[in-house]
Amino acid sequence: MAFKLYYTTLVVLILLVATHAQNQTNLPYTLVKNYTGQAFFDGFDFFSGPDPSASFVKYVDLDTANNAGMAGYVSNSELADPVYLGPEFSSITPDGRPSVRLQGKDFFNHSLMIADIVHMPYGCGVWPAFWLLGQGAPWPTAGEIDIIEGINNESMSTFALHTDAGVTVKNLTNMQHGNQSMEMEGTFTSLDCSVGSSNTGCAAKASWNNYGQEFNANGGGVVVTEVSSKAIQIWSFSRDNIPGDILDGTPNPHHWSPPEVKFVYNGNDTDILDQHFKNLQPIFNIAFCGAWANSVWNTSECASLAPTCESYVANNPTAFVDTFWAIGELQVYEPNSNSTSGYGGPELDSESAITLVPLAAHHLGS
Repeated sequence: MAFKLYYTTLVVLILLVATHAQNQTNLPYTLVKNYTGQAFFDGFDFFSGPDPSASFVKYVDLDTANNAGMAGYVSNSELADPVYLGPEFSSITPDGRPSVRLQGKDFFNHSLMIADIVHMPYGCGVWPAFWLLGQGAPWPTAGEIDIIEGINNESMSTFALHTDAGVTVKNLTNMQHGNQSMEMEGTFTSLDCSVGSSNTGCAAKASWNNYGQEFNANGGGVVVTEVSSKAIQIWSFSRDNIPGDILDGTPNPHHWSPPEVKFVYNGNDTDILDQHFKNLQPIFNIAFCGAWANSVWNTSECASLAPTCESYVANNPTAFVDTFWAIGELQVYEPNSNSTSGYGGPELDSESAITLVPLAAHHLGS
């Protein structure tokens, strides 16, 4: 009897291990890059040239950012020192406010990118973005995906794609996926991705307050971007609604609620997205003013603060003390079954680690 019980238990254990191994094998994605803590700064370069978007900003290099306390880590009682990226907030800056733009050293194609955003920049005159920029061809030939973007005191993020001519997407707003859930939660505001006179691209607004003050007050959240041949999808989860498989490191979008936006080509060409979105480079930046914010300044709640966006940003440095990114984690997964696309960047040198001064000026949580 004892032998039989032992044998049965052993068989059960073997089956459990085999099932777990099979489940791991069946996962749609494998982790290829984990930009967390010091690895974040190892994997990104500081851009310090003139702003390609012509905003009211002066991007600074690594040494300047480090010495001025514009890059480092922020204290947090629950997370392991999120990465801090912020602007200069102590001086009047008539020629543009010093700030940061970090560009990834690695490029990706088909992928699942997961970013844990503990705190994000917002406020009058502020134009932050977390986005993917296609490399290897003049903009926007290789595409642009705006994952988090907004201006001033908006409360909902704008998601957008930018391409050259010939790309439109289906309007999936309020459309059901078969007889089940909705195709997407957000609302399309434009369906033409081609860059035109307004540079709007195909765009959608989020369905909940996933941007700005309320987002920060609730502890931030997680944003996920999936790039495939069939669709480009973006999910936005509040801190208390993050799927368990993301927390476990086994993300499977098939088990999640509908994305905030689902970009699907409005035509029959099955590889159109692959043609227009390639070698995607992750970027975090904090810009100020620019064409978008300037165009709405006089009709916004910010107009009473200064006659122009530039004059407000230049002369009110302390208004930007809380204008910063706090990034808990950034992870990139690639499809298990797709060996022809994915990671396209150089391998990182582990000896290139950069020592950044920890910041004590900002504290998140209690």
